[in-house]
Amino acid sequence: MNTKRETNAEKKMRQLVARFLKGETSNADEQRLYDYFSCDEVAESLKEYQEMFRWYAGLGGKRRTRLMPIRKWVVAAASLLLLFTIGYGAWEYKNQADEYALYEGSYIIRDGKKITNLRAILPELKETEREVAELIENEGWDESQSIPVI
Repeated sequence: MNTKRETNAEKKMRQLVARFLKGETSNADEQRLYDYFSCDEVAESLKEYQEMFRWYAGLGGKRRTRLMPIRKWVVAAASLLLLFTIGYGAWEYKNQADEYALYEGSYIIRDGKKITNLRAILPELKETEREVAELIENEGWDESQSIPVI
């Protein structure tokens, strides 16, 4: 009796394979085929299709066991790289915002025009700061006064 059930199951799978090869199967039918051929207990008369359906299912024997862990590591590494990049970008943005906040309201007058664009004037402001620091260091500083003694 057990062999009759196997024969009926084998007959149904053979019909399903024939429908698959004609392009008449649904996604559920194809999943049944992939599941059936992915196990090691395939009827002897259907073994010739096992490699094909394993390939369709993405199993591929040895390749699956080697590629899946590598793919997981690549995904994990890419995720960490993405998180690091986002974190670094946010940190850099905060530092830049803090730096610009120091110069809030700063401006320079060039050729009679007032320039308030911090990106345009920041190099000149930093150069002025450097010159003042150099004056303080080289010329001395009288703490009772608000300007360097020259």
